[in-house]
Amino acid sequence: MTLMRMRDGGSWKRWNALLDASDSERERINNENEEQKKNVEKVNNNNNNAITFKNNKIVIKINNNTIPIKNKKIVKKIVKKKRKQEDPEVVGEAVMPERMREEIEGLMGAGMKPPTWVVNKRITASDVRADLSRLFIPSECEWKLEGLLSAEEMRKARVQGKKNSEEVLVVKMVDGNGGVSDLDFKYWTSLNKYVFTKQWTQFVDKFQVKEGWIVEIWCFRDKHSLLCFGINVHP
Repeated sequence: MTLMRMRDGGSWKRWNALLDASDSERERINNENEEQKKNVEKVNNNNNNAITFKNNKIVIKINNNTIPIKNKKIVKKIVKKKRKQEDPEVVGEAVMPERMREEIEGLMGAGMKPPTWVVNKRITASDVRADLSRLFIPSECEWKLEGLLSAEEMRKARVQGKKNSEEVLVVKMVDGNGGVSDLDFKYWTSLNKYVFTKQWTQFVDKFQVKEGWIVEIWCFRDKHSLLCFGINVHP
């Protein structure tokens, strides 16, 4: 876009230069966005692992080249897709290991309701990261868990922040070998998911849990009616 034959030649030349630069910048941004859309499509259906998060930014990797994604609409779509992928595949119901069953029966005492199977899920990369130290329970299990929790337990699970640490819901956990320990059990409202936190890293280290393994979860109450879980993992 160019304006010509203006009285103040110097001023209009500067204005023309600005307009030309503006048009050029718009064209550059449009071309960059189109290129980013094409790059995302190249990996979207073939290699979702090529889309990653780095330094709080989304990048894609093509032919060993790392390309940042800047367009906000593209970023929003990628984040939505990645969050769906973070919900691991739910696998069929499991058989409780013998040593776990014996320990749970000892904790429950006679006449208690049998343990309720909650879910089997495939462990994701984020589930075994030491810096995160948490295990997400798939969102589709929320209705099942809330049928097992009391109103007070649901309230405590939703307590956020370290200032209210005395209010955090701590549950007893029995592992596949019959070992007993504690886990913090929370509900993250930002993700609408229940999650085991804090001591989860110790569990991962103890059993050398790897991405792709299966975690099997049961819920029960001990003889004092306290909320407990059975958690077993295997390749």
